[in-house]
Amino acid sequence: MTKLILKDNNDFDFQETIETPKTEIIEEIVYVDETFIKNKELIRVDLNIVQFPIFSKNTQKKVNQIVKYFFNRNRDTYITVTPAAGDYIPGETEEKIFIALMQLMKEKGMSKKFVISSNELKDKLNLNTNRYAEIVKKSLIRLSMTNYNFKNTLYSSENKGVIKEEIVTPIMTLKILTLSLDKNKDFRKIYKDKRIKEIYEIDISDHFYNNIIQKGYLVYNSNILLEISTSVARTVYMLIEKLRFNNFYLKIDTMFLIKRIPLKYSKKLLSRTVKVLEASFEELKKRELIKDFNIIKEKTWEKSEIEIFFEEDSINQKQQRFYDDRNDFRKILTASSISDTEHNMIEEMEIVQSSKEGLPEEKLIITEDLIDKILNLMPSKAKTLKTMRKTIKEALLEYGYAKVESVAIYMKKNKVEKVRVYFIKALANNWTEDEEIKLEKPEKNSSNLEETSNKNEPLNNYDKELDYFNSLSIEEKEILEEKVYKNYINECGQEGKIQKLAFKAAKNNLILEYISKHKLIKNTSFVEEKKIDLTIIDDINRYSDHITNNLELYKTVFNLSEDKIKEIKKSVLLELGAKIISKNVTLEEINESISKNLN
Repeated sequence: MTKLILKDNNDFDFQETIETPKTEIIEEIVYVDETFIKNKELIRVDLNIVQFPIFSKNTQKKVNQIVKYFFNRNRDTYITVTPAAGDYIPGETEEKIFIALMQLMKEKGMSKKFVISSNELKDKLNLNTNRYAEIVKKSLIRLSMTNYNFKNTLYSSENKGVIKEEIVTPIMTLKILTLSLDKNKDFRKIYKDKRIKEIYEIDISDHFYNNIIQKGYLVYNSNILLEISTSVARTVYMLIEKLRFNNFYLKIDTMFLIKRIPLKYSKKLLSRTVKVLEASFEELKKRELIKDFNIIKEKTWEKSEIEIFFEEDSINQKQQRFYDDRNDFRKILTASSISDTEHNMIEEMEIVQSSKEGLPEEKLIITEDLIDKILNLMPSKAKTLKTMRKTIKEALLEYGYAKVESVAIYMKKNKVEKVRVYFIKALANNWTEDEEIKLEKPEKNSSNLEETSNKNEPLNNYDKELDYFNSLSIEEKEILEEKVYKNYINECGQEGKIQKLAFKAAKNNLILEYISKHKLIKNTSFVEEKKIDLTIIDDINRYSDHITNNLELYKTVFNLSEDKIKEIKKSVLLELGAKIISKNVTLEEINESISKNLN
């Protein structure tokens, strides 16, 4: 049976209710315990949970009722929420429990999987009822058995944008562990209270967890969220914190806010719904989460707007939450065998990539260090201009990091004299759009450590190890890198996204340490002998890579087989070998040789 809740055919954002449930279960096992985090109340909330109706505000939900939210007229952008058979979709209780779970996940080391008890959730939620164990268990099962179908709506930090395909996923999966069973006896050492009969292994689903780990989240104070008395006010607060970015003023359409929460919006009930919104804003004002608000109605409620004002210090508080959470995350990385140095590299890569690869603009936090970084890329005259820092800040907010960085590099490269004027005009008119500008971003798949090492990554005194590595063939380097990676994962004790990012950032140092530790250099004379021809070997490797890259361009056009590519590469190297060794070869000569061998 299908029931359309909206009667106004001109409105395209509406719900469809269906009465046929589906469920899905996925289980895996991992556990990491960590409890030394300083800012335990700060949590990361997935962007999809902030901006979409993941938790229902409907107080009259029905058993086996599927709700479908449409976000355009074509009905091809939507979210479907499907409960377990004989159950309801998640509501306010599940929302609070999920917030508490995010806090517990942080305390337990930000692992994708973690184990909790109903007592821990009771303490986080301040539940004053003897039925708390029943409430917690029922809500956890509901969260794990509810499926969400995202079509053209699910934001993915891994994909750097909205996934176009239809994704069906729960928020989390659940495994109930009975402590009386022998296989779970080790958990009894952790949960010594004999009244606790069972515990819960939580597994946050991949899409949501990846966002929480990698730039697909916002930071909130979980205590503030849980203290807000209604789910509507809580959702309003989370949503406007996202929408306002770093502004003290926000103006939004009333209907937009109503539908995003979502609340009832039929014409007959719209005035009541606005009163619910008004009460929510009053609570936020009372709790000093906003400074003031104003509902503007000129003719009808459908065309009304809401003005929201924020305290001047709220931006600093918002940024401070972000930095405090990031510092906590550093400690967690350290506990996972990842050093602060490595994490700094990860953060550097993420900041550089944040605006280059299409991540949400609100994740670019403007700091003095970031402004200094841009200043250092510019001609030295920029540092003498008093207004330059403000100009850079405004440019970062308007154009994003990638564009500002490229203009700064271009200016220094071309020794621009009128720095500020040129900077503003270059950004506004895209003067560097067609320029090939090398940005400060770690290179991928490089075969030479010395050329690709991150300036923040110290190579210590590994001269011999570096010479040894650079003397290896490309295949030998790849085999060695694979060994180092496996060794690194064994030391960490787990293989996850955090570990992969850290290895990528610290790969050079780890390889050299591995060479030294495992004494791969057999004897000194071998190294000294290799040193004599090292520059030649480097040249051969570099020219070989150049030939390979060029042949890749011709591969599709000329339908070249792998054997043919190897044959051409061999012929070019044999033809120009003497010139490469004597360092008299040019790239033009290599290109001519490739063209000749293609015929």
